[in-house]
Amino acid sequence: MDNLGRAFNFMFEDPEWLQKILIGGCFVLLSCILIGVPFVFGYMLLLIKNTTEGRPVPLPAWDNLGDKFTSGLMFLVMLLLWAVPVWLVSIVLIMIPCIGWIILVPFVLAVYLLIPYIMARFAVGGKISDAFDFAGIIAFLTQNLMNLVIVLVMSIVLNIISYFGILALGVGFLFTNFWAQLGIAYLAGELYRTGQKGKAVTAQP
Repeated sequence: MDNLGRAFNFMFEDPEWLQKILIGGCFVLLSCILIGVPFVFGYMLLLIKNTTEGRPVPLPAWDNLGDKFTSGLMFLVMLLLWAVPVWLVSIVLIMIPCIGWIILVPFVLAVYLLIPYIMARFAVGGKISDAFDFAGIIAFLTQNLMNLVIVLVMSIVLNIISYFGILALGVGFLFTNFWAQLGIAYLAGELYRTGQKGKAVTAQP
């Protein structure tokens, strides 16, 4: 993965970055009543796809809202389908004394590590079935473990930084949260692109 630090500032390279982040923040606000959630996810999916294609300015325009809503809704369905077996396996492991918990921790960690890659697979393929190619997903996990760990750590950092938006009368968090999601989506796209190329991780400031 090249130039990981770009996840923090790539959005500002877009001439219309302010407008796009302000609109995104409004959809984050609407997410409080669930209406905005599919739009935000749809936007992130398109950003991931643009990033996997290597576009120099991958930030999408806020147009074709119907398409964004539809793809975001499909992604929510995919998440639900993924969540059910994860919950079932977790419940079974919790019920097994001692060894169940030993297995549960790495299992949950692996799921968290894979979320960006699964999201990227869905963004690129556009089909729910793309997120359930378990053989391909497990192969990616074994071959790109360090990449996945780096993306997870950087995603946590982005989310932590976003909370500083609360200092701006609380309202600022809507926009810093959207900024963080942009960074995470960019990382997911780069993760997928790097996996396709088989490149090693190269962290740059």
